[in-house]
Amino acid sequence: MPDAQARRSLLIAMPQGLGVNGVVSWGLRLAGAMARRGWNVAVAAHGEPPGHARVDHGMAPGVALVDLRHLPPIDAPGVPLGPVVAAYRDALEGLDWSASNPAIVLPSLEANCYAAFAALAATHADHLRVIGWQHSDNAFDPQLLQAYEPMLSDIACVSDHITTKLRDRLPWRSGDIHNVPYGVELGAPPEPRNPGPLRLIYPGRMEHEARRVGVLCTLAHILHERSVEHELLLVGDGPAAEEVDRRLAGLPNAHRQQGLSRERLRPLLASRDVLLLTSRYEGLNVAMLEAMASGVAPVVTRVDSGTPEAIDHGVTGLLIDAGYHEDEASIAERMADALQSLASDSDHLDRMRQAAYKRARNRYTIDVHGQTCERLFEHAIAAPPRWWPLDRPCTFTSSSGSVPGGSVPPDAAERAANAIAGIDGPIAIYGAGRHTLAIAGVLASANVVCVIDDDPKHHGRSMWGWPVVGVEKPPKNTAVLISSYMHSRSMADRCRDSGLRPIELY
Repeated sequence: MPDAQARRSLLIAMPQGLGVNGVVSWGLRLAGAMARRGWNVAVAAHGEPPGHARVDHGMAPGVALVDLRHLPPIDAPGVPLGPVVAAYRDALEGLDWSASNPAIVLPSLEANCYAAFAALAATHADHLRVIGWQHSDNAFDPQLLQAYEPMLSDIACVSDHITTKLRDRLPWRSGDIHNVPYGVELGAPPEPRNPGPLRLIYPGRMEHEARRVGVLCTLAHILHERSVEHELLLVGDGPAAEEVDRRLAGLPNAHRQQGLSRERLRPLLASRDVLLLTSRYEGLNVAMLEAMASGVAPVVTRVDSGTPEAIDHGVTGLLIDAGYHEDEASIAERMADALQSLASDSDHLDRMRQAAYKRARNRYTIDVHGQTCERLFEHAIAAPPRWWPLDRPCTFTSSSGSVPGGSVPPDAAERAANAIAGIDGPIAIYGAGRHTLAIAGVLASANVVCVIDDDPKHHGRSMWGWPVVGVEKPPKNTAVLISSYMHSRSMADRCRDSGLRPIELY
């Protein structure tokens, strides 16, 4: 049994570094909350992805930062796990992990982050308890959790919707799957807004797949054309940042600035009237909770998870209908209608701001989150260790079929070969990640003319001698092979929007 007098330890891994995103904000808040509750806490931060700068968030008192930027990017295909495993083990040694007082470890986001802890659970499961966390209602996260379920003592889900879906998927672990909403600091109650432009803000990643930031660019033009008095500020970095800047250029009331630390973002949020989110899918958006806790009304796209649990339409915010594959203009028009109505009805907006603040105060404070997490961690510590099976690889290499539910299905190469055999003419490969690496042998004999990548920072480079370009660059008569399992449908839709002919494998 664990020593009840020992100081509990917690290691939170941040495989995507300390940029500006909701998981980073959550992890740092939780680290501070547990340190205040007397835990020995460390945050292991890898390097930031391309297009994301490290932000000086500042560690809370009692939280140690383990800087892992010297390691190769943890998400790089074929990255050796040995140095990552050694770095995590050193961090746990610094927390005095032991069989009598096992440390809680929280991997997140990246498969190789889970894989490194699986390697430790194969030899030191009695020294640690691994807790999985599902942050988003996407297809990948539950597959990742199912693959690593043997080593997970418990699994936390950020919404009721995600909790129910994961229990249905893993019924034999339903008692170990818990709903644990995020928590944020509570600001001052909102004052009635002053007359003037509607002050709008979007804080988050500049990208299309999940956040759909193109809708915000279209929205800015619609509001300007309708002469709606407003100020729109986008705060953040990401692969679509340059595109956002280009599309907002010339608009007098809309602009983007780089990501800010939580300490600098909070007063900026509190100075705004409305938070905008145009997500395709969510878990429980941290920025939305931060805004509500500052008396800012959320106007967000309706998604299944998290958002409808926090927002009562017309009371604590507005939910905008938006199909997963719906075009930007339709969603932007709908959002513009809602904002135009709010701009002419300050009383309604003020009531929503007050109600949003009360909802955050009652449900989503960091103190409540810390208490919930401490109960979860103690439950895991009291349970028997969960050893990773020695006959099972630690890595998430589903292309070999060794681990179920990965991002590259085992028949990927066969599907690609069959698809290419039916293509007469030049081929563009959409995707430059793990899936493309897995089908490399098939591509070697194909008439490939370019590789499409959504990240503009990669444009102008080459992959195996083929130029890397944006989705708008290939000739219109080029067939586009969608080299992705997780995001196949949305990538195919982007091809069609650009007048290209997508070939889907799944």
